[in-house]
Amino acid sequence: MRPLIVLLSACLLLTQGLAEAAVYKVIGKDGKVIYTDEPPADGTNARELRVQSYSGPAQQGKLSAQEDWQAILKRPAASNSAPPPVVMYSTDWCGYCKQARQYMRAKNIAFSDRDVEKDKSAQAQYAKLGGRGVPYFVIGRLTLAGFSQDSFDATLRDAQK
Repeated sequence: MRPLIVLLSACLLLTQGLAEAAVYKVIGKDGKVIYTDEPPADGTNARELRVQSYSGPAQQGKLSAQEDWQAILKRPAASNSAPPPVVMYSTDWCGYCKQARQYMRAKNIAFSDRDVEKDKSAQAQYAKLGGRGVPYFVIGRLTLAGFSQDSFDATLRDAQK
């Protein structure tokens, strides 16, 4: 009985940081697109989108040297004086993504915002990078899953080294 409890506890801990939300993309009769968390009751044309939102603590990682990251990101080599390139993989409806956009704009940090629901190329790059939730950042040669101001600043500093 004890091994079963340990196994179930381990499974619970492993899935703690991920939250999957059903999001519906509804196209109204006037052509206006609306995103909602509930399916339309009137039978309007709707498409269910499933994207995991990363709700755990922000986690910094490194890109693997074995992957062809230059081809993925198509960026020049960073010099010590230039800030590292910042790419954010996001969605329109993600609250943490909105916070990150506001923070980077307020700090005048140049970034590329790639919507993984609207842009097939961004979706492919995100999958190749191993993204499991949004927001997901590539900052220079480092990655960051999730967003907090402190973690973002630390990753940006580490990427400049």
